[in-house]
Amino acid sequence: MIHTHNGDLTGVPLAGATGYLGIRYAEPPVGERRWRPPTPVAAWEGVREATSFGPSAPQLEGPFSGLVPGMTVGDTSEDCLTLNVWSPDDAVDLPVMVWLHGGAFQIGGSSLATYDGLLLATEQRVVVVSVNYRLGALGWLTGAAGVTPNCGQLDQVLALEWVRDNIAVFGGDPHCVTVFGESAGAGSVIHLATLGTGLFHRLIAQSPGAGQTLPPEIAQQVADAMMSRISLDSPVDDILAAQAEVAAELLPVVGSMPFHPSGEPVFGRTGNLPLLAGSTAHEMRLFVPAMELDAATLTMLLEPLLSAEAHRALGSAAVAAVVDAYAGPTAMGDIATDVTMRLPLGDLVDSHEGPVFAYSFAWESVGFGACHAVDLPFTFGTFDREGWADWVGGSPQELSRAMREAWAAFARDGVPAAKGLPTWPEHDESRLTMLLGRTVEIVEDPLSQARRRCAPVRGAAT
Repeated sequence: MIHTHNGDLTGVPLAGATGYLGIRYAEPPVGERRWRPPTPVAAWEGVREATSFGPSAPQLEGPFSGLVPGMTVGDTSEDCLTLNVWSPDDAVDLPVMVWLHGGAFQIGGSSLATYDGLLLATEQRVVVVSVNYRLGALGWLTGAAGVTPNCGQLDQVLALEWVRDNIAVFGGDPHCVTVFGESAGAGSVIHLATLGTGLFHRLIAQSPGAGQTLPPEIAQQVADAMMSRISLDSPVDDILAAQAEVAAELLPVVGSMPFHPSGEPVFGRTGNLPLLAGSTAHEMRLFVPAMELDAATLTMLLEPLLSAEAHRALGSAAVAAVVDAYAGPTAMGDIATDVTMRLPLGDLVDSHEGPVFAYSFAWESVGFGACHAVDLPFTFGTFDREGWADWVGGSPQELSRAMREAWAAFARDGVPAAKGLPTWPEHDESRLTMLLGRTVEIVEDPLSQARRRCAPVRGAAT
């Protein structure tokens, strides 16, 4: 039994650890608490069982929900503000790794089989925490009367405050906390870094959309469109239906993530904490199928897409110049990868004030290349869940073990290192980067060609 500040808990005995699942860190964000900052969970009498995951935040299945394995969400509810802890046996003052799940800020949850923290916790002797937070309009609407902006981010902050106050009784060190995540989870990491909360000490960002912060005027358009369809006390199903309508209506203006942290861009504002960050080599091939297109058609398709993601008109001539630099059936996905994902992350890495260790994840899946989310089972070693082994292909266990070891070493002392990996250099003017794939090596500035190719829509290559 664990004695937290709020009350006593029992967990689930596991092989080499105890899992404490579905722990409330906030009161249910319903009724008058909907659209408001989270309220810390009240103390309770007696012993609560923390033996099953809590429901994920309300969400709709999107067109990309089933693209990768291991993404089954299960139950959903507005009463979703829970977290999970995997505590190794005999844990004392271990590094703490807090996982924020991805899903475009609209889908996902901490209960996904892919995110099982048991192997990472027991093999690497770290305490793993995973967090639910509010999604979609309920979590990220900004600019509507009566709505607190970025409630989902406030949920994440409260969860980290819970970690600070309670993780010691689970064997974790509250002074050695790493926040890590993928996709929207990584976007959450870098946006949290701009707040300077002091609640965490290292950052791991796997495939963040570093340039996709919603400008206030765009966030206001989203809010106006939502509030023309719902009221603050609308049923949750009506809110989800309105989200889908607004996302479709504003796609040419807002891009693919209308419910997203809003405010100033993150570049140059992420502070000086140690940062481990990278992207997959072919991020957007997950979403953009290979197809043979002539240059004119490709330009016609890409100009509105890239302009929406950039939140500014790029112009057909500039996009056409980029198209001329790419070739083959994967050109559309590769251009989208470089312009919306890899190069903005490169800008973030270059602008970060603290130590940075950069990587490019190059393990190619069966059919999608080294696409978005292919790195997830490598992070947790969960290839045996829901078909990941066949989807990833090959024999990924050795690279996965090295990644888990490197991620945990970074969480422990701020420098990623693992048996089987070269010495990982700190990022500097030469932009040395760890290439993680079927081969592992240090490469110099792997984005140099992409910078030159995409200069017409981004400015001069540097």
